[in-house]
Amino acid sequence: MAISGKTGIVDGACSDIVSWTVDIETDLLEKTSFCSGGFKEYIDGLKGATGSLTSYVRYTGSSTIELSNSESGTVTIAGNVLWNTESIENSVEGLQSFTQGFTFTGAFTVS
Repeated sequence: MAISGKTGIVDGACSDIVSWTVDIETDLLEKTSFCSGGFKEYIDGLKGATGSLTSYVRYTGSSTIELSNSESGTVTIAGNVLWNTESIENSVEGLQSFTQGFTFTGAFTVS
């Protein structure tokens, strides 16, 4: 499931985020047996999420984030992340921005 957003908070403060995207994945564990009738069977495994955001602020290390897809928070994703990729954009006509990738570490919530 991919979700793109409208609001974002990093470490408890609105941080000049202009866009974000999160991808949530669940590992599938094969549990096929002789009783499966010749078909593969799977169960849910570990869950994880990665994403990126573009902001006028640069983040390093780890942060707590809360991202929503609307002002009213229709879908909110929250948890601790580690920052792991970075792209810096400079423009003659605009502000310097940072597009940074992150990976959720530990439990995260989707509500």
